[in-house]
Amino acid sequence: MITARKLSLLSPGVQKRKLVALWSEWQRLNETRQTEESESYRDLAIFTRSLLRAPFDNQPPTAHEVRIWRRALLDNLGLSEADWDLQAPPDRRDTPLKSFPFTAFLEDLRSSFNVGSIFRTAEAYGWQRLVLSSTTPSPSHPRTQRSAMGTQELLAWSQNDLATFQAIWDRQPVFALELGGTPVEDFKFPQDETGAPLAAVVLVGNEELGLSQEALAWADASWGRVSLPLYGRKASLNVGVAFGVLASCWTARFAGWVS
Repeated sequence: MITARKLSLLSPGVQKRKLVALWSEWQRLNETRQTEESESYRDLAIFTRSLLRAPFDNQPPTAHEVRIWRRALLDNLGLSEADWDLQAPPDRRDTPLKSFPFTAFLEDLRSSFNVGSIFRTAEAYGWQRLVLSSTTPSPSHPRTQRSAMGTQELLAWSQNDLATFQAIWDRQPVFALELGGTPVEDFKFPQDETGAPLAAVVLVGNEELGLSQEALAWADASWGRVSLPLYGRKASLNVGVAFGVLASCWTARFAGWVS
């Protein structure tokens, strides 16, 4: 952990970002009762109080104080809590705990933020790859990178139009995430005779228009359509959220088969 002395040598903006990260970690540890009343945290608390011109106190920080400090530091940086959550580095293991032979084809998505969100979700669930249509924002877009949080460097991906990808994948199971399909709880995800998961692709469409007729015809001729039952007044979900629900259901169905 960086010391207060080293912090004092940094530029003001870097100091504040470092402190937000340090106190965010302190909060996480405090919630699980893993914090220690070490001299390092005591010194950081004194440094933070001085930086924010709070009343001097040489006591260890309290949870209430840390919440106030984080808010003040974020305000000074011009960031919201949501902005900071997107900037914080993701937890990473050296290798995935499990790897699933699942692929998603993203057809004509318009939001680079949604694409990044799907990257993050697919990698977190141990999926094999993403394939992006030529009209879907690529991982090189800054907003994609922002919401992907580095997972675009960890997950295999490629860019192909639908016809090219269909020619490559034509003999493998394909299904569509689309309205009017089999409810996800009843959907039989592709599996072999032993019940193990097959390598398969889910087609995910445009936020407003959904999948093209060509994509739907391909899915209907293969493994069909899966839908997420909705019970509120709003009859749709953000595509990144919908993909997350589907990814959770599909992966959980086969978690016991994959090592």
